[in-house]
Amino acid sequence: MDSLLTKSLALLDEIHPILCLGQCKVSKRWEGSWVMCDVAIEHAHSLQSLMRISNYTSAVSMLRLQFDALTRSVWLLWGATDKKVERIMQKLTVETANADNGLPSHIEMLQQIEGKAPAEATRMLFEFRDVTWKASSSYIHGGIHAMKRHSEGYPTQLLKQIIINSNGLAMLSAVHLATMAGNEHVINDITRIRDLYKDVLPQLNL
Repeated sequence: MDSLLTKSLALLDEIHPILCLGQCKVSKRWEGSWVMCDVAIEHAHSLQSLMRISNYTSAVSMLRLQFDALTRSVWLLWGATDKKVERIMQKLTVETANADNGLPSHIEMLQQIEGKAPAEATRMLFEFRDVTWKASSSYIHGGIHAMKRHSEGYPTQLLKQIIINSNGLAMLSAVHLATMAGNEHVINDITRIRDLYKDVLPQLNL
């Protein structure tokens, strides 16, 4: 576990310089997508930190939050209507605090990016949802998975797979950020990062 976490942190360190670049286009759509992708990376950091102190139930829950943030990020760039973007990106006030109400569900967001976002990004998000949704919902809402794993213990292999899945989402975030940064050198460097960290990543075709 220690070596996996060490290399996983190094992966996030590789992604950080991309975040420092910022998006190449100035618009509410691009800004919102960039910010939510940054949130997804923050959740990946939090997951690793929680794993290190053995707060495993909270760590597993962070994986769902990471997926949610990345899905919203990709949707904002590729699937959201201008009206939805304006609704999300308005100033936060008491009157606008419930602006998220009525937004598409995650499966609707995925359906709305299909054929618009890069195909491999769409495929990975769909696959992740299909494989993890029910269990991750249980952790988020205090269901049987959270109860039994927390009381009876977590298999090491399960914890390792959670970290690897988080790394996969982080890598997809890096691809999304590199594309938005519009820097050809950064886009080309994604291949180096993917190859260097392939032993701590799920099978990706990015």
